[in-house]
This record gives sequence, C-alpha cells and structure tokens, in this order.
Amino acid sequence: MRVRALGDSASVMRRDDRVEPVRDEVLSWVDRVANAMDAVAGRRASDSPITDALTRAPSVVSFAREGATVRDVTEQQVARALADGVDLALIMAGTHELVAGRSTPERPADQVDGAVARLRSAGSDVVLISVVAASSKIAPRRMIERSAEFTSELWWIARARGATVVDAWSIPHVRARPAGAVERVTLDAVGHRLLARRVIETLGVPYRDGLAEALSGAASRLPG
Repeated sequence: MRVRALGDSASVMRRDDRVEPVRDEVLSWVDRVANAMDAVAGRRASDSPITDALTRAPSVVSFAREGATVRDVTEQQVARALADGVDLALIMAGTHELVAGRSTPERPADQVDGAVARLRSAGSDVVLISVVAASSKIAPRRMIERSAEFTSELWWIARARGATVVDAWSIPHVRARPAGAVERVTLDAVGHRLLARRVIETLGVPYRDGLAEALSGAASRLPG
C-alpha cells in the first residue's frame, strides 16, 4: 500500500528526519497517520476497500515541502506520486497562498480538480484535507472568506471525482508563524494531532492515540 502525502510544510514528515527519536509534539499529522498504519499493519480493519488495503504493509512517504503552492502540489508532487504507483494520495494545500492573498479560490480549485481526476483515472484513492482557518488577527477577513470558498470547492470536487474530504477548517489549533515566513499560518502540535485523528477515522484505521476528543462526524466519506 503506497501512501503519499502531498502539500506544504504542514504535511512534511518529521519522524525520519533524525537518527534520534522525534519528540511527540514535533510530529506532523502525516507522521501520526503513518504511525497508526504501521501499528495496524497485517490486521483486517473493516470491509472498507481503502482500509482493507491498509492491512498490507503500508509505505507512507511525504513529497510535501515548505512553501509549496497548489500548482507545485498538483503538478510536481502529483507527478511524483503517480510515478511512484501511489495507491492513496493525501492532499493538503492552499492555506498559505489564499491567506496571503496570492490567489482567488477558483484557480487552485481547478488545479486540484485536474490533479484528483488524474489520480482517480490511475486507480488511486484520494483524500483531500481542507485548508485551515486563520483567525482575523492573522489574516484579513476577505482572505479568510476566500479560504472558506476554496474549502467549499474541495467538497464539490470530492463528490464529482469519488474522493474524500477531511475537515481541517474547524480545527481551532492554528498558530501564526514569524514575520517573513513563507507560510503565514500552520497547525500547532494539538492541531496536528487532531487532524491525524480525523484522517485515521476517515480511513477506518482502528487506532487511538489517547486523545480524548470524540471525532465521529468530523470526517465524512463521500460516495464514489
């Protein structure tokens, strides 16, 4: 099972960056999803096609990088994933360029739609993770509205293409990055943990990391 995470710095894996074990609070949501898949490898979880596939030795790799735009993700990273024979693509992109006002929602939505179409045509499952919601202290109201519009487009794309959406918009654990950073906002440690739980729940992986908050209903599988 080849799982490939695509996106910006929020989706970079950190557990393999160092020889020393990475502290729990440093792990990204992708790291946590990979840990969950490793923990249940070899066990039949449910009758879900995606989850059944996860019982076969998962290989989780992230092609994400800091500052990646939606175009970078949907062109370069998707191309790498397809060349890698991706079975499941986890895509989270758009937050920083929409918050920074570098794009309107329509253009990145079209780019995502085309990328999802290519992945689905190749037989890959796709999970789209929505952008995060920056507070009005971090971004102007209009930029936040654009992010909301883009999130709405992701739901439409998922329905049309037989993909799945995981909601990151409602996760409140978002922090501003230092002035001059390429990406203005990102999830904090709790935010990464909550998002991982939502992705894990969506995939049907029978794994709990000890976080108390119930997430049923927070992530939805859409009909293919």
